[in-house]
Amino acid sequence: MNSRAESLSLPGQLTGRTAIVTGAASGIGRVTADLFVRRGARVLAVDLHADGLAELAERIATPDSLHTVAVDLTDAGAPDHVAQSCLERFGAPNVLANIAGKAGDGPLEDTTDEDLDFYLRVNFGTAFRLSRATVPHFPPDGGAIVNTSSTFGLVGVRGSAPYSAAKGAVTSVTRQLAADLGRRNIRVNAVAPGLIATPATQAKIDAGLFDDSVTRSRPLPRVGVPADIANAVAFLASEDAAFITGVTVPVCGGWSTTRYRD
Repeated sequence: MNSRAESLSLPGQLTGRTAIVTGAASGIGRVTADLFVRRGARVLAVDLHADGLAELAERIATPDSLHTVAVDLTDAGAPDHVAQSCLERFGAPNVLANIAGKAGDGPLEDTTDEDLDFYLRVNFGTAFRLSRATVPHFPPDGGAIVNTSSTFGLVGVRGSAPYSAAKGAVTSVTRQLAADLGRRNIRVNAVAPGLIATPATQAKIDAGLFDDSVTRSRPLPRVGVPADIANAVAFLASEDAAFITGVTVPVCGGWSTTRYRD
């Protein structure tokens, strides 16, 4: 585990919570699932990649606190399967962390219908459909949904039309679900990661492709780590955020709101 996650861990913050965490086989999702367990939650870890989930389970080695489900969340029956798996293993969920997604580049004129459908299905559709499947099972005292948008869903970034559109939809539906579910005491928020070092981004980071456009142009001139996002997700999932709903929190070192100049 990254040392930042260890140093910021708050044991007991999520005690008594039952959480579904998607995208848990690697990157931000894996660190979030690990952090949730260490903060006291029981976690249903969901991902397409069974090998990565097995590595997570071996690392945590606490079967009473972690159960894995390998499933393609874009499959028609996947959301109901995930919800039922949680009910059978741990009981009703009161936290849903929609982290699964796929980044990618592509300007408008080069975007095919298949590209657009893919990014909408993976980044927006999975969160929408899993929320729809799990919300009926939330307990009477409610809980929290935390979605994953992106800084690309908050500001315009050249050459990212289908991905940005999908993440913008996540930001929008976060507000909508907060309005719809507030009377049931279900809070709905989102995090918007900036540049984070994950298996999907590491090669480009190492090549310096983001040095000028991202890293050096923001007030906090380092590349983010998955723990930066996981800690924000854990906060929004906890009672520490009991009066926060309908917001998307940028976790990007200031990139989405400022520009830094030496």
